[in-house]
Amino acid sequence: MLFRIKNMIYKIMLCCKIKIYTIKYNKRIFLIGTPWYGNLGDHAITLGEKFIINKNFPYYKIIDIPYNIYFSKLSKIFRFKISSNDIIYLQGGGNLGSLYPQEEKLRRDVIKKYKKNKIIIMPVSIFFHNNDFGKTELEKSSKTYNNHPNLTIISRDEVSFNFAKKYFYKVNNILAPDAVTSLDGILSDIDVNRKGVQFFLRKDIEKILSDDIINKIKFYLNKHDIQYNISDTTVSYEVKEKQREKEVFSRLIMARKARLVITDRYHGLIFSVITHTPVIVFKSFDTKISSGVKWFKDLEWVYYLSDKDIDKIFKIIQYYCGKEERIVENKTNCKEIVINAVSNC
Repeated sequence: MLFRIKNMIYKIMLCCKIKIYTIKYNKRIFLIGTPWYGNLGDHAITLGEKFIINKNFPYYKIIDIPYNIYFSKLSKIFRFKISSNDIIYLQGGGNLGSLYPQEEKLRRDVIKKYKKNKIIIMPVSIFFHNNDFGKTELEKSSKTYNNHPNLTIISRDEVSFNFAKKYFYKVNNILAPDAVTSLDGILSDIDVNRKGVQFFLRKDIEKILSDDIINKIKFYLNKHDIQYNISDTTVSYEVKEKQREKEVFSRLIMARKARLVITDRYHGLIFSVITHTPVIVFKSFDTKISSGVKWFKDLEWVYYLSDKDIDKIFKIIQYYCGKEERIVENKTNCKEIVINAVSNC
């Protein structure tokens, strides 16, 4: 009961702050659909999005409306006024499609409601199930998106980009990396003594990596006295805006402290890239890793492998976790690409 009361007070205070911002500032950008749930990859996306928007629009006030607030009764009570001059950005990530229908419902609702506004969907991966449900959801999204006169979808991988061009053909479609890549080098000033292996592993509905391969890797690490830590890019509790940076940085520091990251998370991969940590990444449920990893093809220390490559995995571990630390750097221009993509919308 006490938690519910505190949560309601927080929501009311946040709604008051949003209302004040809508009155106080003339140049406004609304970032809608930001997370409160525990996926820290999505929270890192929000941090990246705000960084990108600030780079392109330094004189605008960014007003963050979380998913939990947008669909709450409080938003109707406070009636946040979005004028036709305001720019609307929608939260990016791996949830455009039928896999997470509530997030897709939010996008469609905003796009239907604000026909006169410029709307940009920040870098997303797109996935619709190949069944009756997925086809119905795709039809709804296609109709909604194609009916908006000033909508841009930024896809973060080629598969999603080609899908968007086919089904969202009246939309301005752009290809650019995930928003988190804009945070490259954010911890470069932190001096650390790198040790061992950091795992970032899924436990959710998108998990396809077998426990058997992980057990074999752990056995190898124990046998060769290589220390390791197992974590995920998610937490089991709500993360609100005021905790966002702290929680995301806790995972970035985990990556930064390791000599090697092993992950089946797309943001486990990206956290490694932006902290300049060698990484082994396995395929995901959809195409976001298999297609998205192509942004980092010039990085010889990014390894996209299958669970059948066990001998190669062991060699990579030995190479990076031996006596000598291997220093690497990010030679990609992903940061510039995504910032420029938003400026060209």
